[in-house]
Amino acid sequence: MFPKKIVLSLTTAISLLTPISTLAQEPCDTLAGMGIIHDSEEAGLEHFKLFGMAQYQIGHVDGTDSAGNSFSDTHNEFRRIWLGADVKFLRGFLFKSVLSVTQGKHAATGDQDIEFKHFRNLYLSYDASKASTAFSDYDRFEFGYGRRSLKLADEWQRSAYLFNPVERSPFSNKLWPTDEGGSHPVGAWFRAAQGKNDFQIGLFSTTQDNEFPGWQDGTALYSQWEHDMTEGSNFDHKKLILSVFSQDTDLSDDQLARGNEWGASAILRLHKGPWEVHSTIGAGENGGTTNPDRLGDFWGLSIMPMRWLVEDRLKLVTRYQLQSADAPEGIRLNSRYARSAGAKGDADLSLTGGRGDEHHNLYFGINYYFCGDCMKIVSGIEYDDIETTGGITVFKGWTVSSAFRMYF
Repeated sequence: MFPKKIVLSLTTAISLLTPISTLAQEPCDTLAGMGIIHDSEEAGLEHFKLFGMAQYQIGHVDGTDSAGNSFSDTHNEFRRIWLGADVKFLRGFLFKSVLSVTQGKHAATGDQDIEFKHFRNLYLSYDASKASTAFSDYDRFEFGYGRRSLKLADEWQRSAYLFNPVERSPFSNKLWPTDEGGSHPVGAWFRAAQGKNDFQIGLFSTTQDNEFPGWQDGTALYSQWEHDMTEGSNFDHKKLILSVFSQDTDLSDDQLARGNEWGASAILRLHKGPWEVHSTIGAGENGGTTNPDRLGDFWGLSIMPMRWLVEDRLKLVTRYQLQSADAPEGIRLNSRYARSAGAKGDADLSLTGGRGDEHHNLYFGINYYFCGDCMKIVSGIEYDDIETTGGITVFKGWTVSSAFRMYF
């Protein structure tokens, strides 16, 4: 039975937030600008901003494993703590760095060390449209090199301090070209934006390192095209985004995206008044293993309708996700929270590592914004049902979770 106390506590907490928020405008203004060290229109050092992000969250899962065993588990942690800086200089140059000092507790031991983990972003880029009249017709004409994120699913188009649910859907994580530590690859790219179109293409290394990877392993090609379709439509905002990723590696090489040979996605975003609908459909091919149960094609979709209940203050977030695979273990649950319960070893759970061939996820959440995205509480309840060959249940159950996110 799902714990009523947790549901009631979330409801009560949300009802108490409105009077508190009326007292918070001055701290919000301070928070929004506290990282800005230097901001000038003059040539030379134009902008210097420090960045900090913290997310603390708690989650409780109630479910059933493939043997019919019922279990529950509660998990709390500092999910993320990031530090970084943006430096803009010499009319077009940007140096960006973001490092992680925690990515959450260790699933099996429950330990959490606050220390340098890895650089997520560490790159230098140059936007010629800001400095040269030859490219003044472009909104962006950028060259860059370094560590940066590659984005396919809609939920990965926004960083962790901006996206709407407590956790991204397993299918969006399936498409994510990350390294094994959850960080971004190093590479070189070109990006040009003009009017309604924004195109980028880049070549990246699959070599993994906590600081700055080299090129000792395989390579990955990534490309994305954004097209704004708002003009002439009945929407306040309408955008199409197409992305593709592929990598050329051997089994002995470091690999991105948990070994996926390739992945592709199409995103459609629709905004009208208080309503937003973000959707992703995508597919790919599993790789990185000799296990035939984990190879073959996979595909999925995610639809996320959202509505402002109170403008800029209270937001309803819903999501339906489906993912499917040819192989009996071709897709997987997120590591939180059912899999982390199994990893602890407190109970003899039969979850097959959370792997299956068909997975449905349904999410309902309420977000409360103290200071826009700079400070908010994100809470939700979701249902998962993942099966493997022959309709055998791997896991089905409910998870309730809540996160406090803050950044400057």
